[in-house]
Order: sequence, then structure tokens, then C-alpha cells
Amino acid sequence: MYKILILLGVMLWSVHHASSQRTPQYSQYMFNKYQFNHAYAGFDRSLSITGASRTQWATFDGAPSTQSINAHLPFYIWSGGIGFSLENDQAGALSYSSARVSYNFVYDAPVGLFSAGIRIGLVQSRINGSLLRTPDGVYESNVIQHNDPILPARSTAGIAPTWSIAAYFIHDYFETGISISDLPEGVNSAGSLDLNKKSLINWFAEANLPLNNDIDILPSLFVKSDLVQTQAEIAAIFKYRSQYVAGLGFRGYNVNSVDAVVLYAGLRFNRKYTLTYSYDLGINGLRTFSEGTHEFVLNFNLQKLIGVGLPPKVKYNPRFL
Repeated sequence: MYKILILLGVMLWSVHHASSQRTPQYSQYMFNKYQFNHAYAGFDRSLSITGASRTQWATFDGAPSTQSINAHLPFYIWSGGIGFSLENDQAGALSYSSARVSYNFVYDAPVGLFSAGIRIGLVQSRINGSLLRTPDGVYESNVIQHNDPILPARSTAGIAPTWSIAAYFIHDYFETGISISDLPEGVNSAGSLDLNKKSLINWFAEANLPLNNDIDILPSLFVKSDLVQTQAEIAAIFKYRSQYVAGLGFRGYNVNSVDAVVLYAGLRFNRKYTLTYSYDLGINGLRTFSEGTHEFVLNFNLQKLIGVGLPPKVKYNPRFL
């Protein structure tokens, strides 16, 4: 299967202009909302730091592997929130690393909180040509010669700007948000290859349904689309006394997008730390070649208001200048 993946990669890269939609997959979108929608910044009410690690299709050679960390907090001086994120994603010979910062303005309306913001940053694309193989190539000892004018023999990289816009609404029992990344679309060059970045739309909705004083049910829907292909995810999370988490999810809405059943479990250790885990049980054609997907998310919340009660701005009296 590894050779098949490499051959498929060679076929995709055999043209100078390649269309590339590189958006890492996350199963725990409901526990890592800022990562895909920066207008959520500040809605955790304090400094919130989240790290995620995902190993997709375990035991599958060249399978995607993703790591990310983000932090966000309310920024009362500017009536909104700020945040930053770092992310690394690798699949076979192709990998992406990004660094982004964001600001969002929050409006307190009678029906809930509305937020809108922008995120900008840089993304580095890298291609490790030493992992590629072509039918006419020469690969003996330390010799790597693809006999292809496009494919690099060693690693090559390129850096390009990235940006996105987003909006979010939150109420006591319902929240929803939408984000659009890479708008307008652009090109990220890595050596002799041009990777066309397509805009991606993310839409998320979640409800909070208390069953009793101890148990809450949080059903959610997450839809991703580049207006050519669309994938949807649904999940139901159960919280017991806001400390224990368990749930079930499903990714795919038709025969062409069915991907996995997702199992969730988590524990809030104390007021500040929460650890959640998800396991993707593949139900598509890849299920016979892998042992599922593992994802861990660790969140730290300072549980302390920052910037509230700041002293008023200094007003200078000309008499004392």
C-alpha cells in the first residue's frame, strides 16, 4: 500500500500546477473550536490553551499525522478576543506547517454574543523528494534520480501568506459559527511545484440540552466544503457533572463520503485541565489496512479573568504639563 500511495502521489505531482486542498482532519472539533473558527476566541472566558495530536490510519505507512497548539483569551480593551495557533500536518512526502494570529470583535446583543474576526499568518509547504519513486527513476545506494524535471530529488519548501474570516454566535443553549479560509484563493510554491490553495468553508452548530442536574447532552454538526466536495460530521457528547465525557460520532453523509464512526471519552482533572480522546473506527475501504485513528486533546484554562477592572485611561491636565 505504501508503494501505491507513492505512485498516486507521483501521478498528482506529474504536472507543474497541482490543485491542493490541505486541511487537517480533526475528530474533536467540539473540544477545539478555536482551531477551525478563530471568531471563538475569548469565549472560554479566560486564557485557554489547547494542544492536539492526531495519528490517522495507524500502522498505515505514510498516513497523515497532525499536531497543533493554540491559545486565545478575551481582550476587553478592544471589545473582543485575540489568539494564535501553530500547526503541523504531514502525509507521505508532503507536509505543511503554519503560524497564525487572530482578532475578533464581540457584540453583546440581547439574544446572545455575536463575534466576527480575521486571522492571518504564514504557511510553509514542504515536499520530501527522497520519498518519491517513479517508474523510470534510478534508486541505488544514495542515488535518487527521478528522471522527471518536476519532481525534486531532495526536500524543497516554500512559504506563502494565509488568511481567513469567521463569525460566531453563542447563547446559553446553542452556538454556531462559520469560517472561510484562503479567501481569495492563491498559489503556494514549493520548488518547481505550484500548489493551488482552494477556499474552504467550515460550519459548526452545537446545542446544550440538560437532562437533569448531572447530565448534559451536546449534539453537534460540522460541515466542511470547498464548493466542489462536501463532508459532514455529527456527534453526541454526554457530560456528567461537567467532569466526565463520553460520546459517539459519525463522519460522512452519503456513500462517497462515509469515513468513520468516532468514539469519544474524556476527563476533567480539576478546574484547569481537561483531557479528551477519540478513536476513529474506519468504515470505508481503508479499514482493512489500518488500525483506526487516535486523537488526543489537552486543554488548560486559567480560570481567571484577565484585563477586567483595568484602571481608567489617564487624562492629562494642561496645568501640570
